[in-house]
Amino acid sequence: MMIRHLLTLMLFFVAGYVLASEVKLSLETGRVKIKKQGNIRFISHSDPLNPLIVELELGEQILTGKNTRATIKMRGKEEEIRLRVDTLFQVNSLEPNQTEVEMPTGKARFKIKRKLNRKKKRKRQFNVRTVTALIGVRGTEFVMGTSGASTSLLTLDGSVEMAAAAAPQIKVEVSVGQASKMEVGKAPTPPITVPPALQSSIVESDSSETFGEVSFPPAQDLEEAVAEQKEKEEKEKEEQKEEKQEE
Repeated sequence: MMIRHLLTLMLFFVAGYVLASEVKLSLETGRVKIKKQGNIRFISHSDPLNPLIVELELGEQILTGKNTRATIKMRGKEEEIRLRVDTLFQVNSLEPNQTEVEMPTGKARFKIKRKLNRKKKRKRQFNVRTVTALIGVRGTEFVMGTSGASTSLLTLDGSVEMAAAAAPQIKVEVSVGQASKMEVGKAPTPPITVPPALQSSIVESDSSETFGEVSFPPAQDLEEAVAEQKEKEEKEKEEQKEEKQEE
């Protein structure tokens, strides 16, 4: 019994190490602050041709400084997030079927490759949480900026699902070349096509303020959107019930 218990503990720690080694920070230039449970470390580097590679643990918070170029790489190069300056980022979970990260503030460019889990025969999910939004990805490339009170994203390849953090059932699908915005107390704005020149500006800029140049359509109040969604679902249930009775 004792041997079995020790083996279980060994497997647990080995699995934890493997997961941790799958999350790496590539620091090209600048300074980052890494924090977890009161432990803080600062790392600086100034050779973009020879990036400094740092292994990260799950749950560590990364804060990028001024004039910093850093990339988070997970599962080799299957999931890459290029962090901009003044960005707070954290990897919470790295499971075979799902990756969970959060970005309370800042801006980043995400490149997520589609990967099929052969055992369960479904695509791995990649989810991003901000203060206001939940972002669902199954293989795509997009740029996202968040200030805490609002989250904006631009899809560069594939499609991205943006939902309200306070009401995940309220969501929109943002396709290639489109952008959407999510604010506190509001539903996601209807996706809008962004001109190529403005797309380039958003991609290249360190600041999330470039999203302010997008003419987002008005957003519906979140409470109103939730009420409408509930009414729609109840109506569909009633129609299905009537169809069964007719049979």
